[in-house]
Amino acid sequence: KQWYQRRVRGNQKEPALMNKFHVGDQLLSVNGQPVTTVAEANTIMEMTPSGVELLLKRMPLAAEYKMHREKEAEDWGMQIRQNRLVDVIHGGIAWTAGLQPFSAEFAEKACSWAITQVNKCPVSVLCRSTDVIWSKINSGKTDALITLQPSEFVNILSNSLLEHPHYEDFVARS
Repeated sequence: KQWYQRRVRGNQKEPALMNKFHVGDQLLSVNGQPVTTVAEANTIMEMTPSGVELLLKRMPLAAEYKMHREKEAEDWGMQIRQNRLVDVIHGGIAWTAGLQPFSAEFAEKACSWAITQVNKCPVSVLCRSTDVIWSKINSGKTDALITLQPSEFVNILSNSLLEHPHYEDFVARS
């Protein structure tokens, strides 16, 4: 958390980093040195007073689905509650695109999906408004691109964020 706040937040000190990181990105190395913990990343960054080079694996747990409907009035064929995919209607647009509820896997267990991006725009892992999600999905009129992450993974991220005293600084604005 500490290294993220200092180096990655994308605030006035580091505007070039704004929107460069996505929910679920995995940090692999700092300055060419492999890291597996925040403590390791912090140690390397503290030894580097100037800029650092980060190697990330882009959202390794994510799944992305592109959906198309002929008319704006057509239903997408899925049910969403807050930022969770609850159900997909058999034969509907979402089903045809390949979406399946409860087909995610995290820690070797099946789980549901959480929506973390819509049309390449981030959705807060703390989002509790179904209307916000639908607004983003429908903003593409007849096309929608949604990025999903395992809900159990998103729960861990959400709980971890809420433990931080300034968690608002780390949350994508939905």
